[in-house]
Amino acid sequence: MINFRYHVVSLISVFLALAVGIILGAGPLKESIGNQLSGQVSSLRAEKEQLRTDLDDARTSADRGSTALAALAPTVLDGVLPGDQATVVEVSPDLDDEFKAVSTQLKAAGADVRGRVRLESAWLSESGADARKEGVEAALAAGLPLDTTASEEKQLAQALALSLTMSTSATDHQLAASARTTLKALADAKLVTVVRTPTVASTALLVLAGSADAQPTTDGTTAPTDAKALAYAQAREEEVVVALHTSEPATVVAGPAGESDSLVAAVRHDGDLQVMVSTVSGVETLIGQVSVPLALADQAQGTVGHYGFDDGSTQAIPPRPETDSASTDTKKG
Repeated sequence: MINFRYHVVSLISVFLALAVGIILGAGPLKESIGNQLSGQVSSLRAEKEQLRTDLDDARTSADRGSTALAALAPTVLDGVLPGDQATVVEVSPDLDDEFKAVSTQLKAAGADVRGRVRLESAWLSESGADARKEGVEAALAAGLPLDTTASEEKQLAQALALSLTMSTSATDHQLAASARTTLKALADAKLVTVVRTPTVASTALLVLAGSADAQPTTDGTTAPTDAKALAYAQAREEEVVVALHTSEPATVVAGPAGESDSLVAAVRHDGDLQVMVSTVSGVETLIGQVSVPLALADQAQGTVGHYGFDDGSTQAIPPRPETDSASTDTKKG
């Protein structure tokens, strides 16, 4: 049984241990411990300075590379997309900066950016079933040749693709009346927002994606997306990619770097899509933006590649394709 004597002995032992520690720390071990700590602090300080120097050097190299690429881009892109009519389909909100930057490079390649359309929450969420049905019915009523044996979601994707690519005839590249009517109906149903209305059938289509961890809400903002909602939205996005590519083979998907759950990653890891549609990651960077028109031009010639530095990339940047100036007039509206 523990008694008072036990407590006294225990306390004496503790105080003796403290006393010995203080004596040793202030005496024989003082200089040794102090030297070790000083040495560690000096080493860490030197390592920090070296890391700062390395970071500054890396930033300088990156800035020089971007400056060189910016100077070379007009020459590299010249004549790559001569006379093409481009439309950008955005599957995420808040992509104004990316759109402007990519549009600059598309124009440098000779393309005319005629259209800009953004998918809204009614398209990408399960709660938008009624709006999607309304959109399909409007497309059928307008006379678009949809595959009525396909699911309603796939028919809707076909409707969007045809509303951007269906011309009045093989020689007249103006958008067909049924295409214009359908695009307006999709906007009226709040399925899409038409930021820039195309008037000419598109000959190049860019699907522009943002971060995968947020989706548009009905008030135009973004909200965190759970796994189920994200999977549903991504399935709808992939249907749009397939439909756009079917209507116009020169279709490319571009998005940010480092997004393992993005549309770009989904295309790269889909056995069917990865051999059908080219992708570009790092669209927020200059190298990604320059890659977009090069990828579109290669895609139009039947070359599929995945460009950037993320998983699934086949090379960093697309090669400059062979250009045919004789094809320019056939693309102009």
